[in-house]
Amino acid sequence: MGKNILITGASGFIGSFLVEEAIKRNYNTFAGIRNTSSRKYLNDPRVHFLELDFSKEMCLENSLRDAATRFGSFDYIIHNAGVTRAKDNETFNRINYENTVRFVEALQQTKLVPQKFIYISSLASFGPGNNDDPITSQHTRSPLTAYGRSKLKAEQYLYSTTDFPFLIINPTAVYGPREKDVFFLIKTIERHMEIYIGNSQQLLSFIHVEDLCEAIFLSMESPVINQNLLISDKHVYTSKTFNSTIKTKLNKKTLCLVLPVKIVRLVAVISEFISRKSGNAPIINRERMKEFEAKNWGVDCSEICNLGFTPKYNLDSGLTHTIDWYKEQGWLKK
Repeated sequence: MGKNILITGASGFIGSFLVEEAIKRNYNTFAGIRNTSSRKYLNDPRVHFLELDFSKEMCLENSLRDAATRFGSFDYIIHNAGVTRAKDNETFNRINYENTVRFVEALQQTKLVPQKFIYISSLASFGPGNNDDPITSQHTRSPLTAYGRSKLKAEQYLYSTTDFPFLIINPTAVYGPREKDVFFLIKTIERHMEIYIGNSQQLLSFIHVEDLCEAIFLSMESPVINQNLLISDKHVYTSKTFNSTIKTKLNKKTLCLVLPVKIVRLVAVISEFISRKSGNAPIINRERMKEFEAKNWGVDCSEICNLGFTPKYNLDSGLTHTIDWYKEQGWLKK
């Protein structure tokens, strides 16, 4: 029998790829989902589903005990559940931080602590780099947003635990098939619009979702514990390079607009107002504006590379693969 792995947030973009990678590696794979979660990309018959309610401690403990009784305890857990966009800042804290605390305590209470607990955090928990220096794992933590602060709080909690083996994964911007935020930018260029906020030379880093999954499993199966691992494709790009690459792939000419920061801040305020009326999370708000204004999101991912990580995709080949998928699915015109 293979080892048991539980992947929370399994119905999402990254989560669904983690499930596929676990199946490929012959793990007995359990997809942690909500009862309302889509199963669109979880259609492999080998996937076991486990409904988890992180907001209710007793329900969570009972679900974990029941699964352990039926299938055995989990050797590994990848905790990928969380939110990247919310209608208010408290939602980030409640879901990204409080639910993580509740989950860890439930595992300890039920004596089902895994061999390793992988927490999928974000580069946002570090904050931007200083000047042109890449962000490293020793970077002074200074998250700009409520999202980043909620992720950092969860990380700090993990470091406060005892006898709980964990690893924290901090990916940079993740893209690939099924992803919708980068798709929005690609769709904008398809419509002949190339938009920048403030300037076109913001330093950026990226990771294709398949490479991210490879890095996560590599670190999970390594002896490394109790530390942060930053993940990127090992390159640093500019926002201009990113847009130019997409333009080449789509064979599009664009109208280039460098929007003044003050104007976009006004748009963010309006977006927040509409969000409060509709109850939906805003696409852009004043918090996210801080990330758009930061000049440097380049990453030094030496630690994961020292474990033998070699990305399959750079930005050029990764966007080719991603755009081809969008076209095959009808998200973009062929």
